[in-house]
Amino acid sequence: MNTLSGMGARIFYKPIGVTTDTDGRIFVTDSQVDKVTVLSPSAKIIGYLQPDEPFKQPSGIIADSINRKLYVTDTHDHNIKVFDLDTLKNTGTIGRRGNEEGEFNFPSHLGIDKKGNLYVVDTMNGRLQILDKEGKFIRAFGQFGDAPGMFARPKGVAVDSEGHIYVVDAAFNNIQIFNEEGQVLLAFASYGSDRSQMILPAGMAIDNDDYIYVVDSWNRRVNMFEYIGEKAKARAAAQIKK
Repeated sequence: MNTLSGMGARIFYKPIGVTTDTDGRIFVTDSQVDKVTVLSPSAKIIGYLQPDEPFKQPSGIIADSINRKLYVTDTHDHNIKVFDLDTLKNTGTIGRRGNEEGEFNFPSHLGIDKKGNLYVVDTMNGRLQILDKEGKFIRAFGQFGDAPGMFARPKGVAVDSEGHIYVVDAAFNNIQIFNEEGQVLLAFASYGSDRSQMILPAGMAIDNDDYIYVVDSWNRRVNMFEYIGEKAKARAAAQIKK
């Protein structure tokens, strides 16, 4: 395992988000120096994204390798900057500051589904917004509060193979699961340091096998969970046949 900050001169100052594409390139946002660094599969610096307007605290980032797009949340500019994944040119901007549909107030983490729909944690509006691959508004759900389906400090977001939406909340120390319409289904995890517990969770990801990875910041670890859906059942059946 390589630690990028330890490979020669200092590369990052306050890295926040990271994503990869199908070519193996690595993209890292750095909110302190307002840069997005592009690295090769061997962790060599290729360059930096050059937006039409300078970044104002880039944070969330995600690659859509199917539609060849790269999305970067520009938190203090209250928008999402879109780049061509092949040329790395800035091809557009989604949103502006506000609380209407398609507007943001300090957006942060990003997620994407297999259709190319974009999931945006609209942090200070206390909601999640879903946009299509063209950046057009589909729906939003959530509000500030402490009831199921509400948010206090929403962080990471991801979508599993069956379309369930997972949202981390750093104040509740849990993950809530929603259906595609934004209805809350259940929540899991709680405050603490034991297994299945967490303190100040942040980013999250779900792999192709529906394993769920959550950054457990205070406990300095990554927690791994498994969604028991069709893929998990198929794995279990295969094991039984052996």
